[in-house]
Amino acid sequence: MKRKLRIAVATDDGKTMRFGHFGDALKYHIFDYEDGRLTFVETRKNLLTDEALGIEEHDNPMKARMMREQLSDCDVFVGHSMGLKNRQKLEEMGVKMIPLVKKGLSIEEALKRALEKLGLS
Repeated sequence: MKRKLRIAVATDDGKTMRFGHFGDALKYHIFDYEDGRLTFVETRKNLLTDEALGIEEHDNPMKARMMREQLSDCDVFVGHSMGLKNRQKLEEMGVKMIPLVKKGLSIEEALKRALEKLGLS
């Protein structure tokens, strides 16, 4: 049996993966992956956009800690991009960031590609 993973996918519209920084998505779709199956858990509103926090520079180290707290139960973050320092900080905290650079990916396709990158498909 494979370990259960909780995956957060960045989205603005609830249909496609957000094209832009993971931390500025309007919301996250949360999925559980276990025994080869994905199950939708919930949608969470992102309370930590740069605009909401008043942050003007990307890759703010405080934001990585806050994102980890907001998505504390998630093992994997899936999105288009994330600043290198924040990505490294999150990986030190045990979170795997899967960047997918293709624009217009459906959430389902983004999940499929993330699982491939994790060696789970």
